[in-house]
Amino acid sequence: MAMTAGHTETAAALPLAPEEAAAVADAAAAFADALPPGRGEPYRELAAATRTRTVPAELVAALERVCVLALETGKARQIGRAESERLLTGVLHRTPRGRAMAGQIADVNRALAELAGRQLGAARLTSRMPGHYELSLSVGGFALTLAIGPEGACVRNLHVG
Repeated sequence: MAMTAGHTETAAALPLAPEEAAAVADAAAAFADALPPGRGEPYRELAAATRTRTVPAELVAALERVCVLALETGKARQIGRAESERLLTGVLHRTPRGRAMAGQIADVNRALAELAGRQLGAARLTSRMPGHYELSLSVGGFALTLAIGPEGACVRNLHVG
């Protein structure tokens, strides 16, 4: 299984609670302002859409980008402290990308559960390139390799024997 940068789930309109709408509007406006002229319009549209407390399906990809970048860069905390981080994280988890990330985590946890109670034989972390890592574990007859990177974590290989 390999890490994938995208997801295939079709986006639907996403309802927002009032406090979520405010956090998304602030992050989207900050993102739009940081972009070169002519590139920020989808994010301005996203900020405007939050007034109705529903993100239309066609703006969900922009919402995902805003949430991920605001959280990864620390901008969410700068804009609205820890509460903004919590709100944007919750919104992201309800998007197709967030659900795909949760699925990746569940897959990794299922593979790791197979190793529970077994003796660790070897563990090695390698860097394929900055921000992209592989964690290899040899545990009681299992060899597991996890890929860990900006898009999440996933099981790269799992061998028995």
